[in-house]
Amino acid sequence: MVVKTQDARVDVAALTQRKVFRRLMPILMLGYIAGYLDRTSISFASQGLNQEFGMNATAFGFAVGIFFLGYVLFEVPSNILLHRVGARIWITRIMISWGIVTVLIGFTTGAAGVYVLRFLLGIAEAGFFPGIILYLTYWFPNAVRARMLSIFMLSVSVALATGSLLNGQILEHFNGLLGFSGWRWIFFIGGILAVILGVLSFFLLTDSPQKARWLNDNERQWLVDTLARENEERAEGRPNHGVLAGLRDKRVILLAMVFFLIQFGNYPLAFWLPQLVKKIGPDLSAVQVSLVTAIPYACAATVLFLMAMRFARRGAEVAHISVPLVLASGAFAVITTALGQPIIALIAITVATMCVLPATAMFWSLPTHYLTGAAAASGIALINSVGNIAGFTSPYSYGILRDATGSDNVALATLGAAVITAATILILWRNRTRPKLAKPSNAGPGPERTGATAFKDPVS
Repeated sequence: MVVKTQDARVDVAALTQRKVFRRLMPILMLGYIAGYLDRTSISFASQGLNQEFGMNATAFGFAVGIFFLGYVLFEVPSNILLHRVGARIWITRIMISWGIVTVLIGFTTGAAGVYVLRFLLGIAEAGFFPGIILYLTYWFPNAVRARMLSIFMLSVSVALATGSLLNGQILEHFNGLLGFSGWRWIFFIGGILAVILGVLSFFLLTDSPQKARWLNDNERQWLVDTLARENEERAEGRPNHGVLAGLRDKRVILLAMVFFLIQFGNYPLAFWLPQLVKKIGPDLSAVQVSLVTAIPYACAATVLFLMAMRFARRGAEVAHISVPLVLASGAFAVITTALGQPIIALIAITVATMCVLPATAMFWSLPTHYLTGAAAASGIALINSVGNIAGFTSPYSYGILRDATGSDNVALATLGAAVITAATILILWRNRTRPKLAKPSNAGPGPERTGATAFKDPVS
């Protein structure tokens, strides 16, 4: 059935997008919250690991980083498999497997076991985040994708804020329960939650709009036609949009470099922040540390929400990525000189977090605009893989520099240098390839045109 009138088409578009959002986004966001909790929960277990296994800063940094070695090695294959076998089965497999591995970390008896299981956790989780980014391209047109990405990336801030509060309570009240230390219960609870959400995702997710029985015929046809038209436009002039095309694309390679630098500045915030807070306030209890640690992430979540609402009216631009990165580099510089001044240090840490996390969310509006098909699966996975190499190098090098210098200052300075370099590359790229970002003209009138990120005339 074809919808003939413009007003009816607008109504169908708005209603369809609301239905898709309500059906898919809650379980996707809950899944990513669980995933981020499981990969970062080790930050709150650091004191227990040091006490029971004698892990210093370098060893802890290695335990944090080895997760990303497994993650990077299996990222591209995992995303290609998701594209081929379907998101419902593959996302379910990812969540259940990482949940099981997380529970096993709680049973480890030495540092070697932590290293092995963290590596396996990376393998288990590989492909989840880029798989979700790819999955969103199956369901949301260009006109709303930047807004959906911003809302989805709220999961990171929510995970880190709620995870801080939850983990603090677990350390305080579960310590000794059934003979297990509090830090072990962090892994038990997080892993069980992931398994439960994995089972739910099997029943709630749908592989593609064509299979969405919860949409009526008009809604399904509008969504299928809109996405097909956009895919054709992205592929126009680029007949080869298979797996290898995504891996060879110069824009993918450049964006992978930029994402590496952003993540180099981002990951230590997640893994070292509780220890930084403890250094700022050495007399704080575990619960108090968790409360203070939640502040930067709560503020970042607010910023992401406001940005998502802004993209309901305007498209994302390179400035929405580069400007926050410049501000973050300045905040890192302030932190290096203010660790002895708790209020100033906390404000600077909050500003850095409020800038880096939204910049990360906005970054994904670039590759998702012009990659399609198998090229999107491989290209997005490659960008995320290269970016997550920073997940190993950044926390590990942070620990090495901290042990070598006896201070956080040099390590923090490297984070600031990384994000300002990323901002510089994006600004130079934008100036070279004008005009870059514009609102798409093919989404039709009304609500479905809003919030777009169009990526035009990029590096070729």
